[in-house]
Amino acid sequence: MNPEEAARSLATIRQTQMKAVRSRPWFPTWYVVAVGLFVTGVQFVTEPGTPVPVMAITGVLLFAGMGALVAVFVRTRAMTTHRSLIRLDAMALFALWLLLSIVICLAVAFRLDAAEVAYARTYGGLAMTAFQLVTGPFVGRRISALLARGIESSS
Repeated sequence: MNPEEAARSLATIRQTQMKAVRSRPWFPTWYVVAVGLFVTGVQFVTEPGTPVPVMAITGVLLFAGMGALVAVFVRTRAMTTHRSLIRLDAMALFALWLLLSIVICLAVAFRLDAAEVAYARTYGGLAMTAFQLVTGPFVGRRISALLARGIESSS
């Protein structure tokens, strides 16, 4: 193989990588929403006034569900991005989105708690999960686009 053929071959590989990375969101929204529901469930079972049998049964179901969720995620994850392709701006976007999710959860929970609404933390968790459900697909696609741009720039 001469240098020109090698360069064309490498360019084709980079194009294929970019298409693969852009074809799917960096993270599946269903997974993040399921984790949000797990957090909401944990908040529910730890709320003052939740009956002990409900806490015990729901707690066991939550942890079993989380184990199953992780197993499904690991088995169905078709593509992962190699560390060398991870970009700081993509990870910063994910971290900012996650932090904003947590801030929304806390803001709703503290506001409702101040108003003495029962299960305020649970409502905060639901608000966080709803935010992740609505914005997750956009954030996942944007991160994929940033990662693809990194592949393109390394060509």
